[in-house]
Amino acid sequence: MAIGQKLEDARNRKGISIREASESTKIRGDFLTSFESGNFDINLPEVYLRGFIRVYARFLGIDPESAVADLNHEIGSAKNKNAKKPIGKIGGTETTESSKEISSIDSTRTSAKRISTPNSSRAPLIFIGIIGSVAVLLSIILIIVFSSDDISNDQITQNEEVLKQSVRETKSNSQKFDNSNEKPLDSIGVEERSESFLKLAAIGPIERLIISDEGKSPKVFHEFKNLQTGWEKSIPFSEGFRCYSSSLQYIRFAIDDGVEKQVSGEGAGNFSWSKK
Repeated sequence: MAIGQKLEDARNRKGISIREASESTKIRGDFLTSFESGNFDINLPEVYLRGFIRVYARFLGIDPESAVADLNHEIGSAKNKNAKKPIGKIGGTETTESSKEISSIDSTRTSAKRISTPNSSRAPLIFIGIIGSVAVLLSIILIIVFSSDDISNDQITQNEEVLKQSVRETKSNSQKFDNSNEKPLDSIGVEERSESFLKLAAIGPIERLIISDEGKSPKVFHEFKNLQTGWEKSIPFSEGFRCYSSSLQYIRFAIDDGVEKQVSGEGAGNFSWSKK
């Protein structure tokens, strides 16, 4: 059944007129008449159109998300009927977009390889250089020892100390490299996030709305004024939030992808929520 017919049947079951529904929802009566007749081409932005449908469906006792899904289906069907594709170019856009995506992915992989190659090969080069330095020192000492029969014990001891110092420096440099704080390219810029999202919706006019992120220090505030019916907003928060509304009866909220909830009370007041 079309969404317009569902709305009309639900209103008739409640036994109320368009005028009464308009006064309760604060939505113009001509808009409600157009909705029930299935005419959604009323020069209204789609975000407001969806908000009005959600408010009207909730007022009539219909699942608002299901009503919006039916609306999207009808709007999409109408657009598909009016859309015209030029002859000989059917599927051309999709192919071009896919080619662009593939080219972008290949380019990203190539850039990643160019960046990661020097870092991945740096460690072997450093160790090879260290080993080469030690080998050269050993060769020099052996040449000195075997080429001079009358070399003194003091000179031999001195050469041994030089060799030991070189080995100690080599180990120290190796430990510094191993204990460095360098991170792989794949982990640079990756941050662990524990934020949640507060989803707000207005089913009536709200003069003032203030949200405080209670998990931040100092606290982060979001303030909105003169909100109209159908207004929606998604706000990130950390551990919990506190909300002030000048009209509690017109505010609805949900946490992440949870069920939309109604705030108890009327008029100005506060409500809060915490993960703990």
